[in-house]
Amino acid sequence: MSDSETEYSMRKLSLVLAACTAAVLVMMVITSLVTGASQERFEHVNLAENYASALLHDAKGLRTLMGLDIAFCCLYTAYFAAFTKYLRALGRPFAMLAFGAMLATAILDFIEDHHILSMLESAEHGVLPSAIAIRLQATESAVKFSMSFMALVFYGLAIPRTTKLGLGLALFLTIGTLLSGAIGYAAPPELQAKLDNGRWVGFLVGFALAMWWLRSAPEPDSPPRSAAKQL
Repeated sequence: MSDSETEYSMRKLSLVLAACTAAVLVMMVITSLVTGASQERFEHVNLAENYASALLHDAKGLRTLMGLDIAFCCLYTAYFAAFTKYLRALGRPFAMLAFGAMLATAILDFIEDHHILSMLESAEHGVLPSAIAIRLQATESAVKFSMSFMALVFYGLAIPRTTKLGLGLALFLTIGTLLSGAIGYAAPPELQAKLDNGRWVGFLVGFALAMWWLRSAPEPDSPPRSAAKQL
Protein backbone atom coordinates (compact mmCIF):
# COMPACT_ATOMS: atom_id res chain seq x y z
CA MET A 1 0.00 0.00 0.00
CA SER A 2 1.40 3.42 -0.99
CA ASP A 3 1.74 6.30 1.47
CA SER A 4 -1.20 8.11 -0.11
CA GLU A 5 -3.41 5.02 0.08
CA THR A 6 -2.43 4.58 3.72
CA GLU A 7 -3.43 8.15 4.47
CA TYR A 8 -6.72 7.68 2.65
CA SER A 9 -7.56 4.75 4.96
CA MET A 10 -7.07 6.87 8.08
CA ARG A 11 -10.71 7.99 8.17
CA LYS A 12 -11.95 4.46 8.83
CA LEU A 13 -9.15 3.78 11.31
CA SER A 14 -9.93 7.04 13.10
CA LEU A 15 -13.57 6.01 13.38
CA VAL A 16 -12.68 2.63 14.92
CA LEU A 17 -10.18 4.14 17.36
CA ALA A 18 -12.65 6.86 18.38
CA ALA A 19 -15.23 4.19 19.20
CA CYS A 20 -12.69 2.17 21.23
CA THR A 21 -11.57 5.28 23.12
CA ALA A 22 -15.16 6.27 23.88
CA ALA A 23 -15.86 2.73 25.13
CA VAL A 24 -13.01 2.96 27.65
CA LEU A 25 -14.25 6.39 28.70
CA VAL A 26 -17.71 4.92 29.37
CA MET A 27 -16.06 2.17 31.47
CA MET A 28 -14.29 4.85 33.50
CA VAL A 29 -17.55 6.70 34.11
CA ILE A 30 -19.26 3.46 35.22
CA THR A 31 -16.33 2.60 37.51
CA SER A 32 -16.52 6.03 39.11
CA LEU A 33 -20.29 5.74 39.64
CA VAL A 34 -20.06 2.22 41.09
CA THR A 35 -17.05 2.72 43.37
CA GLY A 36 -17.50 6.40 44.19
CA ALA A 37 -13.84 6.97 43.35
CA SER A 38 -12.85 10.01 41.35
CA GLN A 39 -9.53 11.15 39.97
CA GLU A 40 -10.77 14.73 39.83
CA ARG A 41 -10.81 15.20 43.60
CA PHE A 42 -7.04 14.69 43.62
CA GLU A 43 -6.47 17.37 40.99
CA HIS A 44 -7.02 20.17 43.51
CA VAL A 45 -5.11 21.38 46.55
CA ASN A 46 -6.26 20.05 49.93
CA LEU A 47 -4.89 19.54 53.43
CA ALA A 48 -2.45 16.63 53.58
CA GLU A 49 -4.57 14.70 56.10
CA ASN A 50 -7.74 15.08 54.02
CA TYR A 51 -5.89 14.24 50.81
CA ALA A 52 -4.39 11.05 52.28
CA SER A 53 -7.72 10.03 53.81
CA ALA A 54 -9.46 10.40 50.43
CA LEU A 55 -6.71 8.39 48.73
CA LEU A 56 -7.08 5.53 51.18
CA HIS A 57 -10.88 5.63 51.04
CA ASP A 58 -10.90 5.42 47.24
CA ALA A 59 -7.86 3.14 46.89
CA LYS A 60 -9.48 0.19 45.09
CA GLY A 61 -11.63 2.22 42.73
CA LEU A 62 -8.84 4.71 42.13
CA ARG A 63 -6.41 1.99 41.04
CA THR A 64 -9.04 0.63 38.64
CA LEU A 65 -9.61 4.12 37.24
CA MET A 66 -5.88 4.66 36.77
CA GLY A 67 -5.53 1.37 34.91
CA LEU A 68 -8.37 2.35 32.61
CA ASP A 69 -6.91 5.84 32.21
CA ILE A 70 -3.62 4.39 30.95
CA ALA A 71 -5.58 2.47 28.31
CA PHE A 72 -7.56 5.63 27.57
CA CYS A 73 -4.36 7.64 27.05
CA CYS A 74 -2.93 5.05 24.67
CA LEU A 75 -6.14 4.86 22.66
CA TYR A 76 -6.82 8.59 22.40
CA THR A 77 -3.22 9.18 21.31
CA ALA A 78 -3.60 6.52 18.60
CA TYR A 79 -6.95 8.02 17.59
CA PHE A 80 -5.58 11.54 17.26
CA ALA A 81 -2.53 10.25 15.36
CA ALA A 82 -4.82 8.63 12.76
CA PHE A 83 -7.17 11.61 12.78
CA THR A 84 -4.25 13.97 12.21
CA LYS A 85 -3.01 11.93 9.26
CA TYR A 86 -6.50 12.05 7.76
CA LEU A 87 -6.76 15.82 8.20
CA ARG A 88 -3.34 16.26 6.60
CA ALA A 89 -4.50 14.16 3.65
CA LEU A 90 -7.31 16.69 3.27
CA GLY A 91 -4.70 19.44 3.27
CA ARG A 92 -5.98 21.01 6.49
CA PRO A 93 -3.84 23.41 8.56
CA PHE A 94 -3.10 23.18 12.29
CA ALA A 95 -3.32 19.36 12.33
CA MET A 96 0.30 18.71 13.27
CA LEU A 97 0.30 21.48 15.88
CA ALA A 98 -2.85 19.93 17.35
CA PHE A 99 -1.30 16.46 17.55
CA GLY A 100 1.87 17.83 19.15
CA ALA A 101 -0.22 19.43 21.90
CA MET A 102 -2.28 16.25 22.30
CA LEU A 103 0.86 14.11 22.58
CA ALA A 104 2.12 16.45 25.31
CA THR A 105 -1.28 16.02 27.01
CA ALA A 106 -0.87 12.24 27.03
CA ILE A 107 2.59 12.51 28.59
CA LEU A 108 1.27 14.85 31.28
CA ASP A 109 -1.63 12.44 31.82
CA PHE A 110 0.81 9.58 32.47
CA ILE A 111 2.80 11.73 34.92
CA GLU A 112 -0.41 12.74 36.71
CA ASP A 113 -1.64 9.15 37.05
CA HIS A 114 1.62 7.81 38.43
CA HIS A 115 2.06 10.76 40.77
CA ILE A 116 -1.36 10.09 42.30
CA LEU A 117 -0.59 6.36 42.57
CA SER A 118 2.74 7.08 44.25
CA MET A 119 1.00 9.28 46.82
CA LEU A 120 -1.57 6.53 47.38
CA GLU A 121 1.16 3.96 47.99
CA SER A 122 2.91 6.35 50.37
CA ALA A 123 -0.34 6.91 52.28
CA GLU A 124 -0.79 3.13 52.58
CA HIS A 125 2.63 3.06 54.30
CA GLY A 126 1.59 5.80 56.69
CA VAL A 127 3.39 8.63 54.91
CA LEU A 128 1.32 11.75 54.31
CA PRO A 129 1.76 13.54 50.97
CA SER A 130 3.67 16.77 51.40
CA ALA A 131 2.10 20.15 50.67
CA ILE A 132 4.58 20.53 47.80
CA ALA A 133 3.56 17.18 46.30
CA ILE A 134 -0.13 18.11 46.48
CA ARG A 135 0.46 21.52 44.89
CA LEU A 136 2.61 19.90 42.22
CA GLN A 137 -0.20 17.45 41.47
CA ALA A 138 -2.70 20.30 41.10
CA THR A 139 -0.28 22.11 38.80
CA GLU A 140 0.31 18.98 36.69
CA SER A 141 -3.42 18.52 36.27
CA ALA A 142 -4.03 22.16 35.35
CA VAL A 143 -1.22 22.17 32.77
CA LYS A 144 -2.52 18.89 31.32
CA PHE A 145 -6.00 20.29 30.82
CA SER A 146 -4.70 23.58 29.45
CA MET A 147 -2.59 21.66 26.94
CA SER A 148 -5.59 19.56 25.95
CA PHE A 149 -7.65 22.75 25.48
CA MET A 150 -5.02 24.07 23.07
CA ALA A 151 -4.97 20.76 21.17
CA LEU A 152 -8.76 20.67 20.81
CA VAL A 153 -8.94 24.29 19.65
CA PHE A 154 -6.32 23.54 16.98
CA TYR A 155 -8.30 20.46 15.88
CA GLY A 156 -11.41 22.63 15.71
CA LEU A 157 -9.57 25.01 13.40
CA ALA A 158 -8.47 22.06 11.26
CA ILE A 159 -11.96 20.57 10.79
CA PRO A 160 -13.38 21.40 7.33
CA ARG A 161 -16.45 23.61 7.75
CA THR A 162 -18.08 22.65 4.47
CA THR A 163 -21.14 21.01 6.09
CA LYS A 164 -23.40 21.86 9.01
CA LEU A 165 -22.01 18.89 10.93
CA GLY A 166 -18.43 19.97 10.23
CA LEU A 167 -19.25 23.52 11.33
CA GLY A 168 -20.91 22.22 14.49
CA LEU A 169 -17.91 20.05 15.38
CA ALA A 170 -15.52 22.92 14.67
CA LEU A 171 -17.50 25.30 16.90
CA PHE A 172 -17.76 22.70 19.66
CA LEU A 173 -13.99 22.18 19.64
CA THR A 174 -13.09 25.86 19.47
CA ILE A 175 -15.75 28.03 21.13
CA GLY A 176 -16.98 25.21 23.38
CA THR A 177 -13.48 24.34 24.59
CA LEU A 178 -12.50 27.95 25.24
CA LEU A 179 -15.71 28.61 27.18
CA SER A 180 -15.29 25.41 29.17
CA GLY A 181 -11.73 26.30 30.10
CA ALA A 182 -12.56 29.89 31.04
CA ILE A 183 -15.55 28.89 33.18
CA GLY A 184 -13.63 26.06 34.83
CA TYR A 185 -10.74 28.25 35.94
CA ALA A 186 -12.93 31.19 36.96
CA ALA A 187 -15.44 29.14 38.98
CA PRO A 188 -15.28 29.19 42.81
CA PRO A 189 -14.04 26.05 44.64
CA GLU A 190 -17.54 24.95 45.66
CA LEU A 191 -18.48 24.48 41.99
CA GLN A 192 -15.37 22.53 41.02
CA ALA A 193 -16.88 19.08 41.64
CA LYS A 194 -19.88 19.78 39.41
CA LEU A 195 -17.69 21.19 36.64
CA ASP A 196 -15.31 18.23 36.91
CA ASN A 197 -18.24 15.83 36.46
CA GLY A 198 -19.47 17.85 33.49
CA ARG A 199 -16.09 17.36 31.82
CA TRP A 200 -16.91 13.67 31.32
CA VAL A 201 -20.07 14.65 29.47
CA GLY A 202 -18.07 17.00 27.24
CA PHE A 203 -15.61 14.23 26.38
CA LEU A 204 -18.41 11.84 25.40
CA VAL A 205 -20.22 14.49 23.34
CA GLY A 206 -16.97 15.35 21.58
CA PHE A 207 -16.24 11.75 20.63
CA ALA A 208 -19.86 11.23 19.50
CA LEU A 209 -19.70 14.32 17.24
CA ALA A 210 -16.31 13.29 15.86
CA MET A 211 -17.55 9.79 15.01
CA TRP A 212 -20.70 11.20 13.44
CA TRP A 213 -18.64 13.56 11.30
CA LEU A 214 -16.12 10.86 10.34
CA ARG A 215 -18.91 8.56 9.15
CA SER A 216 -19.98 11.11 6.54
CA ALA A 217 -16.60 12.77 5.86
CA PRO A 218 -15.07 12.31 2.39
CA GLU A 219 -11.97 10.37 1.50
CA PRO A 220 -9.20 12.58 0.08
CA ASP A 221 -9.27 12.58 -3.71
CA SER A 222 -5.69 13.75 -4.15
CA PRO A 223 -2.35 13.11 -2.46
CA PRO A 224 -1.77 15.18 0.69
CA ARG A 225 0.19 18.38 0.43
CA SER A 226 3.79 18.37 1.56
CA ALA A 227 4.48 19.08 5.20
CA ALA A 228 6.29 22.27 4.22
CA LYS A 229 3.02 23.79 3.05
CA GLN A 230 1.15 22.96 6.27
CA LEU A 231 1.28 24.46 9.74
